[in-house]
Order: sequence, then structure tokens, then C-alpha cells
Amino acid sequence: MTEETEHQERDDREPLAPPSTTGIADSTPTTNSPSATGGRIPALDVLRGIAILGTLASNIWIFTAAIGSATAEQAGLLHAISAWVPNGKFLGLLTIMFGIGLEIQRQSARRAGQKWPGKYPWRALLLFVDGVLNYVLVVQFDVLRAYAVVSVLAAFLLLTSEKIQWWLIGAFLTAHFAVLALPGLLVINSRPEGAAADAGAFDEQRGRLADESGARLMDFAGPSWWDSVVLNVKNLGFGFGFGSEFFTILLMGTALFLLGAKLYRIGIFTDRRRRLRLWMIAIGFGIALPLDYILGMTSVAVSGLQGLSRYGTAFVVALGILALVAEYVDRRGRIGMPGRLMSYVGKMALSCYLLQNILGVIAQRMIFSQPIFQNVNPTLGTYAAFLLIAAILIVFSWAWLQRFSRGPFELVWNWTYRRLSRE
Repeated sequence: MTEETEHQERDDREPLAPPSTTGIADSTPTTNSPSATGGRIPALDVLRGIAILGTLASNIWIFTAAIGSATAEQAGLLHAISAWVPNGKFLGLLTIMFGIGLEIQRQSARRAGQKWPGKYPWRALLLFVDGVLNYVLVVQFDVLRAYAVVSVLAAFLLLTSEKIQWWLIGAFLTAHFAVLALPGLLVINSRPEGAAADAGAFDEQRGRLADESGARLMDFAGPSWWDSVVLNVKNLGFGFGFGSEFFTILLMGTALFLLGAKLYRIGIFTDRRRRLRLWMIAIGFGIALPLDYILGMTSVAVSGLQGLSRYGTAFVVALGILALVAEYVDRRGRIGMPGRLMSYVGKMALSCYLLQNILGVIAQRMIFSQPIFQNVNPTLGTYAAFLLIAAILIVFSWAWLQRFSRGPFELVWNWTYRRLSRE
């Protein structure tokens, strides 16, 4: 989310270096990937942008929980489907894109004749610090902490052979689904982000507020911002505990990091892998999506199987999204206007991820908690909030990139990394 764009840009101007002699096991030729031959892959920035705005679509239901809280309206089918559609799919896509970014950095180091992982742990440490600060100061549904830990593990696992990596992907996915199957450990029932996808929980909350005749709107923002920070610090251990989303992403993320790296390495964005992309689209949308609907939307969800949706079938749908975007760009040869808008966000992925959370929390505390929003349609109000924040991110990204090559957080991140690693 930070350095892989820089490495992609280097590929445009640096000749392919001779094979590395650092001992990196790489039985699949890296020349299958466009970047290995000096070409930039426009679909990558588009996919990063889709993943970032997709996570906003998933989390926006938390920020707008107060909208429509005084109405007697119950969430209808549109509300339920709107909450289900982004749930888990873009978390999965974002995780896969991190794995692709890790492979881009590995290949860049290999062409430069540098050891791998080399100084990468410094990058992971900075990402972890970013995640902790985001968790404590902004929102508790942060994924950067888990990604930082997973990235270090995956960076070393990429030193193994292709065959071993396939076995590792299978082993981590098996362990992941085994944990999800254990009763009482499904993160969907204990984490705010997962709960955001459960429209029924919001209906119950709105119902309690509506019953308080004459009472002022309950403070959805909770305690003051500083009190929340203090509480987050005191309960920081929960965010790393067994049964938290952090723990879930450690297992799922390791498998998806390795899978994303492997897909990039075999050339998923090249024309020679079109048949594989079509299979991924068919499985992702023809099989995984209907199953995800059953697990996440029907009465089966009452038993707690939403976890198998959010952290199971959803990432298979995410693979379908990746293949669909790659196929579209490969067939058309350009990304078009919608793709350009997404690519602005994708080039500033870290900044936009953090900014969307900051904007969401500010809106939650200072705007959506006001009495005027009590009688707004909760579904339409949430749509409007998402479109507004997404538009701000797109316009800000476009304007910023007119003058700078990196986003604001990326600039600070890169400067800090170079100081720590003494580059």
C-alpha cells in the first residue's frame, strides 16, 4: 500500500537486472508478470482504489448508525443487501493486493541484486505502528496491524519453493476455516466491523432509541474522543487476542498474501492467463457469491455462520473481482474514466485508508449524531454519507497527485523508513 507503487514506477525506467544470486527460490519465471519486462500494470492501481473504497462501503454502516435512529422504519431488503454486498469482499481484495505488493517488492529487490527480505522488516514495523495509532486514535477495526505481522511472515515464506508455498496456502486456509468453525470464536459476533454488516443489530438499536419517548438522541459517538482513546489503550490487548479480527487475519491473511504473490508471479494480469481469469470470475460470481448470500443473508446467518461468509466465501468473491478487473483492462487496453478515478485512490491507498476512517469518525461524532439526522431514512442517509466521503477522497487524491508523487501519509512513511533503514 506504500512502497509497491514506487517499485512499479522503477520497473518503467530500470532495465531488467540479471537473476539474483541471493538464494531466493523462484521456480516460476517472473517474466510472466508485466512488471518483470518493464511494463506498468494499470489494473493494480484500479484494484487498490476499489479495495479502499470497498472497505469504506463496509465500515460506513458503523459511522452512520445514528442516522434514522428515531424513525420507526425497519431496515428493508435494500438496507440488508447494501450492508451484505461489501461485507468481507473488499477486505479479502485488500489482503490479496497486499500480497501482490509484497511480491512486487521482492521482484524489485531480486532485479537489483539485493537480498530479500533485507530491510523489509523496517517497513512492516512502520506499518504496524500506523495500525496501532489508527486503532487507538481513530477506529478499532484496523487491519494494518495484522497486515504488518503477516507481511513479515510472508516475506520469509516467499523464500521457499513454489510447491512448499502451495502447501502453506492450503495449511493456513485449513487452520483458518477450522478456527471459524469453532463456536464462540467467530469474529463477526465480537468485532465492530463485522457487526456493521448485520443490519438487524442496527434495527434493534434504533428500536431502543425510538422507545425512549421525549429522550434526546443517544450519543452514538459514545464517550468523548479522549475517553475513547484512554479506553482503547486500556483494552489494547483485546485487539490482539484470540477470537479478534487481528487473529483471524493472521491465518487468512498469510494464505491470501502468498496466493496474491503467486497470482502476480504467474502473470494473472497478462493475456496468457485469460483462461485462468475466466475460471476465477466463474467461480467467484457463479459459486462463491450465491453461497456468500446464503451464509450472510438468510436464516442460516442466525446460527453465526456470517463468519464463514465474511472470512470465507467473501475472499473467493474477491478473487473474482480481481480477475474481472484484470480481464476488463486487458481486453480494452485502457482503464477508462471510472478506472482513473479509482486509480487516484489506489496510488494513495494508505492515505485514503486512514483518511476515510478519520472523516468517518468526525462525521459520526459531529454530524450524524445531531438530532436533525434522527428522521432521515437510514439506508439513503448511509448511501449519501458514503458517496460524500468517497467523492472527497477521489478529489483530494486527484488534486494531491497533481503536485506530489505520493500521498501525504506515504511521504511521511517513506521519509521515516529511509531514516530508520539508513537508505
